[in-house]
Amino acid sequence: MLSYLHEFHAGNHADILKHVTLMFVLDHLNSKDKPYTFFDTHAGAGRYNLDDERSLKTGEAARGIKRLLADQSGTVPPELNEYEKLVRESLAEGFYPGSPEIERRCMSAGSRLILAELHSTEADVLKKNMKGTSAQIHHRNGYEMLKALTPPEIKRGAVLTDPSYEDLADYDEAEKTFAAVYRKWPVGILMLWYPLISYRADRIESMKNGIAGAVRAGGKPAAMLDVQLCVNSADSHEEKSLAESAGSAVPRLYGSGMFIVNTPWKLDEKLRAVLPYFADMLGMDGKGSWSVNALQ
Repeated sequence: MLSYLHEFHAGNHADILKHVTLMFVLDHLNSKDKPYTFFDTHAGAGRYNLDDERSLKTGEAARGIKRLLADQSGTVPPELNEYEKLVRESLAEGFYPGSPEIERRCMSAGSRLILAELHSTEADVLKKNMKGTSAQIHHRNGYEMLKALTPPEIKRGAVLTDPSYEDLADYDEAEKTFAAVYRKWPVGILMLWYPLISYRADRIESMKNGIAGAVRAGGKPAAMLDVQLCVNSADSHEEKSLAESAGSAVPRLYGSGMFIVNTPWKLDEKLRAVLPYFADMLGMDGKGSWSVNALQ
């Protein structure tokens, strides 16, 4: 299914969790003076316009990144300084940064960025937005790309996978792909974003358990982390079309999560430092919440 366009959702609470986690992982990789490989399997367009009618229609950016950037309370955790600086600089240049733009800006010299996008229009825009960079761009299925190109020549590295999950097959594909890639590339940091949707809670847990089981079956200890940021309660979620939910104060997702394999050192501490702030700032009617759970 290729109907999903991120322009409707850019800058929302899920983007914030995903991008902050991404920047923390890139900071970890940059801490060593060695190159690495980074894969982004569902890259999208890379840059977005938060004043686009699609963004304004949903109002998700207004309740997300715009709210954070407008905060004058003085309570912003210092761990968010680089993230907010990057977003402000990008907005000053006329766009909101998607994950490929964040990766391009933050990755160390000599490292390799490999992007995949299946949607034809998005892939064309991505190529335009990444013009002049060293990023490798594949107009193909991201799961197939990741399995085909791992293990990479430069073994250090990470993966970001954030499918839309509009197609139910994404749950199975993400689970199978992460299991296969871990077997081939056991040193890679694997990051999977997932939505929190009440009526698919069992499928989401099954997907995560399947990945964790495959990692444990590998025979070597690997730290795993399951992180969630909720802006509302689970019972607030109702299945609605985009048209039905446009402009509604109740988000289509009540939250989202990041499931991480080969967790970088101190990533859990950094996330625990920022998630309470996000839950407070982005939560609705005091219903914001968060969790960081380590698995072995």
